[in-house]
Amino acid sequence: MAGAAAHGAALWWATPFSPWLAALMAFVICVMGFFGGLVMSAIKRDRGVKDWGSMNEGHGGMLDRPDSVVFAAPVFLHALRYGWVP
Repeated sequence: MAGAAAHGAALWWATPFSPWLAALMAFVICVMGFFGGLVMSAIKRDRGVKDWGSMNEGHGGMLDRPDSVVFAAPVFLHALRYGWVP
């Protein structure tokens, strides 16, 4: 997560954020992506399934790919909309 925050800070020029705010946003996105993976794993464990599908063998199925984005995108949207003041 620290590496992703460093990359976010390094790419601040491609965003409307300052370097510190870009690093913070990248860190928040990584944390939310981690929690998205945990929640989806807990749901799968509760349902008793190992994979959501078999389209991509070894990757857990198509619904296992966006599990991080499901949590990270709304948090980023709300942080951008309500937290960032130009």
